[in-house]
Formats: sequence, structure tokens, C-alpha cells
Amino acid sequence: MNDFEHFSYCHISTALANIDTSTIPDIYALSFFIEDNDDDPRYPVLQLGYNTLRHWTQCTPSASSAEEAKWNFAFWLQNELKYIAEPGTEGGQMLEELLKARGLWYSDEDEKADFDRCMRIASDITAYFVDACVRIAQALHENGVVEQCFSRPIPIVVHELEYYDEIAAQTRLANPPGLAKEFEDWIASM
Repeated sequence: MNDFEHFSYCHISTALANIDTSTIPDIYALSFFIEDNDDDPRYPVLQLGYNTLRHWTQCTPSASSAEEAKWNFAFWLQNELKYIAEPGTEGGQMLEELLKARGLWYSDEDEKADFDRCMRIASDITAYFVDACVRIAQALHENGVVEQCFSRPIPIVVHELEYYDEIAAQTRLANPPGLAKEFEDWIASM
């Protein structure tokens, strides 16, 4: 892990350890929701959250299926345990420095001069950030953080607002073999 990933791992571990213990038995999955701050791909942000069996049951009548209510983030609690890499924060600064060091950056002026080139860089930034989130999730499982917090393994869904094969693949990689199968099956059924 690089410094940014280690920093993120530590902050996520702390956030998970601070979840209300009365809620823990009801949590069935964690969310690593990835979006661009102010729709600017230079500033990807990870929002950590979770969903509960109780909330899933309550939302099922509003969804097209029980599986959609269980796995589609639109039906989740929308809790915000922790944000990672928000601009203006220590994590955001660490990520920006890391991206620049890897040549994954462009200025507003660069974008005006060569939009297509900058959008290719933007795509590379997104890919790098998603890969970093997958590595962080893997470490949370491998080091026993998830199982220690929840007394059992639960999947970490690495996603955005849309669901497609790549989301299933990155979630599969983020988790121990088979742990995210139900989520993957839901995407395959869409």
C-alpha cells in the first residue's frame, strides 16, 4: 500500500470500529461509493457506508425486486460514515500529490487546450482510484478488520450509481472468493 492507501485504510478502520454496536448484527454489506467531487474527475471521493437487513426489508416494497432493494445503493440508508479524499482534506491533498507524481493530472488550461487528452487522463485517474479502493477493501478483509468489526465477513461493494459488469468485477476483487456472489448475481440478472 502507498501512503494514501494506508491513510485511507486507517481512517476506514477507525470509522468501522466506531459503528454503534447495537447496529452491527443488522449490517449485511459495506458500501465504497465512488463519485467525483463537483463532477470533476481530478477529485474522486470515496464515501463509506453500510446497509442493514431492517432497512432492506422496509425498502423492498418500493423496489422492483427484493434483490434490487438489497443491492441498489438508491435503496440503502445513505449513511455517511467517512469520506476519503475530499478536496481540502489531508487525504485529498495526499491523493492529489500522488496523482501528480504519477502524471495523472491536468490543469483547467490543459483541458481547454486539449479536452480529449485530458479526458483520457481523467479516465486513468478514475481507474487508479477504483483500483486503490479495491486494494483498501482487500486489506480490510485480509487483515481481519471487517471480521473483527462484524464478527463475520461481509461484502464491501465498490460502486458508483450505475451498475454494470465492471462494478461486479471490481467488487468481486475487493472481497474474499464468493463473498460478493449475491451482489454479482444481481448485476448479472439486470
